[in-house]
Amino acid sequence: MTGSRRETPRRAPWVIPAVLVACSSVSILSTDLYTPSLPHLPRLLASDAATVQLTLSLNLAAYAFAQLLHGPLADRFGRRRLLLVGMFGFVVTSLICAAAQTIGGLLAGRIAQGLFASVSSVVVILMIRELFDKKRAVRIMGYYGMAIGMAPAIGPLIGGYVYVLAGWRMNFVLLAGLAAGVFLLVRWLLPETGTKDRGAIQPRQILRGYLALLGRRAYLRYLIPLAMVFGAFFAFVTAGPFLLIDRLGVATEDYGLYYGLLILTFMAGSLTVTRLAGRASADRLVQGAISFSCLGSVVLVAPLLAGHESLAAILLGMMLLTFGMGLILASGPSCLLDAAGDGPAGSASALVGSLQLTAASLAGLLVGSFHDGSAWPLALTIAGFTAIGALGYVGLRPRS
Repeated sequence: MTGSRRETPRRAPWVIPAVLVACSSVSILSTDLYTPSLPHLPRLLASDAATVQLTLSLNLAAYAFAQLLHGPLADRFGRRRLLLVGMFGFVVTSLICAAAQTIGGLLAGRIAQGLFASVSSVVVILMIRELFDKKRAVRIMGYYGMAIGMAPAIGPLIGGYVYVLAGWRMNFVLLAGLAAGVFLLVRWLLPETGTKDRGAIQPRQILRGYLALLGRRAYLRYLIPLAMVFGAFFAFVTAGPFLLIDRLGVATEDYGLYYGLLILTFMAGSLTVTRLAGRASADRLVQGAISFSCLGSVVLVAPLLAGHESLAAILLGMMLLTFGMGLILASGPSCLLDAAGDGPAGSASALVGSLQLTAASLAGLLVGSFHDGSAWPLALTIAGFTAIGALGYVGLRPRS
């Protein structure tokens, strides 16, 4: 692996993990903070709802694609340096979004913002693994999972008040201010990690690195369930509002409560990892995550096979899934980077992030394409994704 673990500088033990978590939290807020403003933007920017929704989807696409570039860049120029560039670019592009006078200007700003926001999703995992021993790295990833679970839950709440008090542009000004603060913390408090590889950004080496990872059984064994469980959850993100509100009669204003319940179970899974790190191996935690996720899919499908469609069964199934997602997103990356062996660490981290977003997009496409008003498209999509994740983990176990 191109990165090598270094001694943690003599600071309070929570300082570096807190800065790393702050980096990712600010990046994730860029997706959720301004969503309460979306219904108002067609009128304010002389556009239409479909075009305004592109400010979300194109941002996500840029976020996913850019990770494949950031991995090799992190191996070439160093983790801290790339993180500083990413945060500085995030500040600038957030201000561009705030200043946009047309929907075209906002779309351009959002695409550029996604390119820079995705730096932290690659670099933070690398730095956690390289700065700390495996036991502490798994524990820190548990707290990291809790933080990234809270960001999408509180983002729309804050963004709604910001819109009412100061308008939609102030959401992006707030993001710029938060990112500027994180930039300073990274500059002052984070050390550099990894060994710079001068050939890491050569196109042939980038391609060879990714192909080598995709041909590595041990790496794929964790890559597949990490991507599939993440994608399964996004099937609910896409179909959940239609199913709960239109089909099962949940009041629109109450939907956030049910979604918040799933975020809480996700955070509970992440917290469980922090408690079990050192007593259970990361691989054993991944096994538990896959078991909970598969059990959740069974709870979703079984009542439908019996002819019953209930809110309670859907919520229970999703809670089991999100608990498993909390487990695997906290314990899986450490196993994944170890399984990459001597391969490029940046590419190993980037590939999983990009494929997770690809799986999320595919899951959303599937439940949308087969939407019939019932819970079947959601249940079957989740069952299929979790089954692929479990088969990948079991089928690619080390040969004796």
